[in-house]
Amino acid sequence: MDHTKNSRRMVLVKSELILLFVTLFMAGCATVETRPAAPTDDALATCRMLYQEVDAAIDHAGVRDYGSSPVQDFPYLRTSRLLASFSGELATQQHWTAWTSHMANLDAESRALELRNLPTSMESHRNGTLVEELNRCRERLLANDLAQPERRKMLRNAARVPDDYVTWWRVLGLYPLTAPVVSSRISVWHRETHNTFATPLAALPVAGELVRWASSPGALLTAPQVGDVLHRTLDPLGIPMPTSADLDQIFDTFAPAWEVDVVDNNDRIGMAHLNNGPMVDVARPMVYRKVSHTRFGDQVLLQLNYIVWFPARAGNDIYSGKLDGINWRVTLGPDGEPWLYDVIHNCGCYHEFFPSRHLRLRDDLPTFYSEPPLLPQPAPELQPLVLRIASHTHYIQRIYHDQSSPELLSAAQAMAWEDYDTLRSLPTADGYRSLFGRYGLIAGTERPERFLLWPMGIRSPGAMRQWGRHATAFVGRRHFDDAHLIESLFTRVP
Repeated sequence: MDHTKNSRRMVLVKSELILLFVTLFMAGCATVETRPAAPTDDALATCRMLYQEVDAAIDHAGVRDYGSSPVQDFPYLRTSRLLASFSGELATQQHWTAWTSHMANLDAESRALELRNLPTSMESHRNGTLVEELNRCRERLLANDLAQPERRKMLRNAARVPDDYVTWWRVLGLYPLTAPVVSSRISVWHRETHNTFATPLAALPVAGELVRWASSPGALLTAPQVGDVLHRTLDPLGIPMPTSADLDQIFDTFAPAWEVDVVDNNDRIGMAHLNNGPMVDVARPMVYRKVSHTRFGDQVLLQLNYIVWFPARAGNDIYSGKLDGINWRVTLGPDGEPWLYDVIHNCGCYHEFFPSRHLRLRDDLPTFYSEPPLLPQPAPELQPLVLRIASHTHYIQRIYHDQSSPELLSAAQAMAWEDYDTLRSLPTADGYRSLFGRYGLIAGTERPERFLLWPMGIRSPGAMRQWGRHATAFVGRRHFDDAHLIESLFTRVP
């Protein structure tokens, strides 16, 4: 019965999409043939209608991408927490151009993935011109809006990213009463973590076999070389924007080795894919790379995200379920040295910080209804780093530098690397689909803990989710991609 309903629904969606894009094609033919130098009101209205109808098709098919946030009333733009943080600081035309270009690129990137993920190919009904038409419309609409002071003001106010906490859940869950209970359990985990990190490395228990994975590095850079790349690639907003070739070298330079206590295949690193649901192929070890940025004072710092996936967190406790993973992040100072390392599981849980000699914890951190940051150890000064990971829970147990770095690479199992954004449009038997669903959650990875922790306001606690959708504190509010996260917790060491 469900299969029949799904088949009918798919046919209905496909039929509606075909009708929609035939209509759009007819309208597009009229506008593509003659392109005036300055867009007319009719051309602008046609462009707005095009975006409206494409968005309706994307939402109807359930393929909306949550890697960035749409800007209300500006459907051709999307934003991030970093870009939103600049909305009140646009002092020059160069600032405006850089800011809106970043948001336009986010929309173009997300929309291309959404179109590919549709159950019926939109391009087949537009002779391959739909993306180009959307890009032309984006340019027209942006130029028109930037020429109007009132629209600029609206854009400043609209470029916001929704909070990933659901406030009314907290109200319904009596947050003032339940948060202290959760906070006490977090304190227990903090103590256990500190005890683990205080245990000598050789004395850490091993339930199975220690297995290392590492990427094969290319030419490595020195800190001054990295600093030079960061300095010469600053855009008008001060955001470092290295080329792809530069990024490859920088990622190789700071790539960690993953040392996992392997009991079974659920402790093996693999490649994420879709096969009647999310899966991890442990025969193909993979690390996914993603660039992000954070603000620190008047500077924007480059961040390197190294993300791995495991098939599951096995067991029968409330934290167990399908898929598990770790996001290891390196925040580079403008001098090219790592200023901070931090790590979360791909659910946003278990956030830990490892500050270098450049940073120290702030003295004025809030203590009232606020989860304290966990700092299990200082960051090692030398590269490459080894991440020691427990079996079953995949908790980080130690960060250390192995003196025998050539032997480290030769003894490790080789890992390939892939861009994290490939997970937003994966091949399936009948086309393409994102690993991530509504609100960036991965369907099928729900944990039983969600029935206990929902009063903290986080959607499906414990479930794996998309980068940019990670709420990392149960008590208080904290986002992994908050543009001011690090400077809110740490200050520079003179």
